[in-house]
Amino acid sequence: MFEELKNTPKYSVYVGRQSGKIVYVGTTTQRPGDRFRHHFANGKKFDFEVMKQCDDEKQMLDEEYKLIQKYNPKYNKIKHRKQNLNKKLSQDQLDLRKGDSEWCQCCLKRRVNKGYKFCLWCS
Repeated sequence: MFEELKNTPKYSVYVGRQSGKIVYVGTTTQRPGDRFRHHFANGKKFDFEVMKQCDDEKQMLDEEYKLIQKYNPKYNKIKHRKQNLNKKLSQDQLDLRKGDSEWCQCCLKRRVNKGYKFCLWCS
């Protein structure tokens, strides 16, 4: 399965199935096979399938959002378009987030709930 995915485009949208039902939708800028191995190593024994290969990041994220809205997968925690953790931020963009209570003040990449200073991963 992984060998045929080695030369795929840079932006891929994939799904994970369990008992035939879509339980996870994800995106990757890596080779899909590499990403799938990461999931397997972390205990997600889904059957993975590339649903769409996109030309750019915006198209990839829009397709992911559509699939999440359509299938409401069990293992997708973020089911809205509030943040994009795949996007590389410039130092200027990171500097603008410093001191802003909406953003984690440790990584500056994830939004935090009201009253919190750090995201779940940094706390």
